[in-house]
Amino acid sequence: MIVKLCRADDCNDTLDLRYDLLDNAFVPKWIKEFQKTQMRNDPISTRDQFYGINTEWTVERVTHDINSCIQSINAVVPGLITETLNDARDQETLNRLHSYFELYHGKVDQWLMDPWWRDKPVSLRSVWSDLNNLIHRLEGYRSGEPKPRIKICWYDTPKTEKLSQEDYNLFTHQYRFGMVYSLYSDVGKDLMSLTYDDDDHHLDFVNPTFFSSDIQLMFHTVSDDQNEKIKRDCAAFYDRNQNYFMGHGFSKYDTRLVTGSIPIAQLERFNHHRHDEKELLEMLSRYNRTQSVSIF
Repeated sequence: MIVKLCRADDCNDTLDLRYDLLDNAFVPKWIKEFQKTQMRNDPISTRDQFYGINTEWTVERVTHDINSCIQSINAVVPGLITETLNDARDQETLNRLHSYFELYHGKVDQWLMDPWWRDKPVSLRSVWSDLNNLIHRLEGYRSGEPKPRIKICWYDTPKTEKLSQEDYNLFTHQYRFGMVYSLYSDVGKDLMSLTYDDDDHHLDFVNPTFFSSDIQLMFHTVSDDQNEKIKRDCAAFYDRNQNYFMGHGFSKYDTRLVTGSIPIAQLERFNHHRHDEKELLEMLSRYNRTQSVSIF
């Protein structure tokens, strides 16, 4: 797989990241979904979703853009969203804003058929998607600078394929530098998101159920200590909300109660030369757009 990056101000200044696809049971299914995306010529909807890699995004910009999305939504549906984000650290407001996205987007592809959207301009759909992406972008600053990664999604790619039990066994939140992982394709929050969004009061748990061609490129590593802390924190959150989870059919050791993502590919080489992580991050910092993804 080759991911081609470029600069927003110069599409001819490109950088190829070459990956080896992994040999696990999920990868052939992911390839099939990716090929469907390519055959439909679905556009990449998150070309600028670079986190912790360059200086294009700041807390101030993200906060401003969230409020701009709110204004755009209210211009179409007056008074729909009553919140304004005044403090980037206000996780409670971010949780409430995300609940609007969950409600009006609906589950998975529901918004494509929901009567509520019939008299709304098509442009409003992208504003809703932007609001969701911006909320998650701002949450990335909770413990300092966001962890370096690039998120790649294809606009309106249908979410029709479900994860199997074999797929659930592949999930991990111990991310590794240079790896490509699957993305959460449902609408709601998984166990880890609920845990770290301090969202006990707004429980809308949706375990990973569907998958698509959407991916994320990781340029950081989760240490063993961090991995164990995530496990402890998620277990503690489950225990605090055990009645909720049990009431929705999820025992503590349910195999569907996964966190993290499924590994898909590993960075092979970079412009025909091997580089250490620091050097690669410095080179990546020059780029701010995803131009294309191809497999061969």
